[in-house]
This record gives sequence, structure tokens and C-alpha cells, in this order.
Amino acid sequence: MRLLLFVILMSFFLKPGFAHQYEGTAYPLYYGTIVRIIDGDTLVVKLDLWPSITGKFSVRVRGMDAPDIRKVDCENERIWGEEAKNKVIELYDPGSKVRLENVVLDSFGRVLADISRYRSDRWLYLKEELINRKLAVEWHPNMKDVPWCLLAETR
Repeated sequence: MRLLLFVILMSFFLKPGFAHQYEGTAYPLYYGTIVRIIDGDTLVVKLDLWPSITGKFSVRVRGMDAPDIRKVDCENERIWGEEAKNKVIELYDPGSKVRLENVVLDSFGRVLADISRYRSDRWLYLKEELINRKLAVEWHPNMKDVPWCLLAETR
């Protein structure tokens, strides 16, 4: 129900024909509060959708992949995934304010967005923060699964 409300509200902000130009309609900009961290690339965010209307959504970080912590191929992947999750908790602790840009629904119905936090003079993007710390890799649709176990051996 919340997802339906989210999609309906987002449609008010689009220009006619905009949705036909892109494969996942991108919604411009939203602000919210971190509720909890699921793993290195998925956060639960309470979004401010409209005055007095909020929604809580699980949001994946667009354009990156972090090691998993549940369905893993080796123990090193789980350990690496825990490191990524702990860094996200450190940087984006529950209650902190975030900005979501380029919000879309992917082919599986998941919410994807560029997630950032404000630090004194600029917005810092979670994707860049984790990739720069070697806790995630850049990822694009149609890429094969990341070989985390193999990468862990060269870490």
C-alpha cells in the first residue's frame, strides 16, 4: 500500500511523456531519515513525500554492489559484507538525515536511489564513500554477479 502511495505521489511531479523516455521513471529529489541499515547497499529510510505524508521504504544504493551478509558463497564474503554494513552504520546512523536523488523502481520493484548525507559544506554520496573504502564496487544493470570470494582473496 505504501509503495502504491509512493508511486502515485511521484507521478504528480512528472512532465507528460517523461515516463516513456526512461526505463524506470526517475523522480528528482527527496529527503528522509535513516530508520535502519539492512546491509552495505540497502537502507530503510522514512521519506518525506508530501507535507504530513511520510513513507518507510527499503532503498538500495544505485550503481554499486556491496558483499552480502546472508546468502554468501564463502565466509570471507560475509566478513567483508559485515565490514561494509558497519561502515554504513557509522556514516548513516539511524535518525540521520539523508537526500535521495534519481529515485526509480527497478525491474524487481525495489526502490533504487543515489543516497547522500550532508557534511558541513557538501553532500557526500554513500556509493562513493563505500567504493573509495573498497567496501563496494561499481555495478550497472546487466552486469554479471560480482565474484566476492575471488575478490576477497586479493584484498
